[in-house]
Amino acid sequence: MLLLLKLITVPLFIALISFVGKKWGSEIAGTLGAFPVVAGPILFFLTLEQGVNFGARVSIFVIYGAVSLLLFGLTYAWACRFLNYITCLFISLIVWYVSAFLLSLCPQDLLFSTALTLSLLFVIPYLLPKSNTQKKSLPGLKDLPIRMIVGMLLTIAITSLANHLGAVWSGILSVFPVVTLILLVFAHRSLGQEHVLQIFKGLSRGVYSFVTYFVIYALCIEHLGLWQALLASLTGSLLVQLIIRMKFLGSKTI
Repeated sequence: MLLLLKLITVPLFIALISFVGKKWGSEIAGTLGAFPVVAGPILFFLTLEQGVNFGARVSIFVIYGAVSLLLFGLTYAWACRFLNYITCLFISLIVWYVSAFLLSLCPQDLLFSTALTLSLLFVIPYLLPKSNTQKKSLPGLKDLPIRMIVGMLLTIAITSLANHLGAVWSGILSVFPVVTLILLVFAHRSLGQEHVLQIFKGLSRGVYSFVTYFVIYALCIEHLGLWQALLASLTGSLLVQLIIRMKFLGSKTI
């Protein structure tokens, strides 16, 4: 069951994001890219295998992992202004690893992990390079099969590692930028730096709902049980996603 989930979930999600991006633009595609399509299933199965206490601990470090995800994207958004996609990816992965290592040393504290991630989210808009007008939609889906295959292979590799690690690295590795990496690299390679920036802007907004999912999960899993915690997390995450989208669309009309 887990293997099947690894094989189909992320590739299908990448296909969905690609079609959404083609129709509605890079920024909305980026927002969808923040949905916990990798970390969510990993945490679910780790909780089943290791128990609710382990699941609660992992969820705290999933939230820490969102910091590394954001730093990865921020680095790529700046690097793509000057460098090719291979060099950008290399530098961004180094930043991800260094930040992930430092975060692995942080205390196992839900409040601290949430405050740290939200603080970075608040300042992200001020750290981004300036943007020019973007095209409304993403042209062409010729490389979609390649994106899906890469997503499947990365997911299998990362989840295989996470399943054999402790709570700290299971949480952080589950937020390895599988979907983000694919979105940014293929956008940079095919469409240019402006689409990279728009995708990352959308993704950073989507991280609010990502954090909501795992905060609710951490708070509820030991008191409500697995399925109730999942339902509460999904509901809260989708609600925050809706609020963010409404706020964003509202600001566009002013």
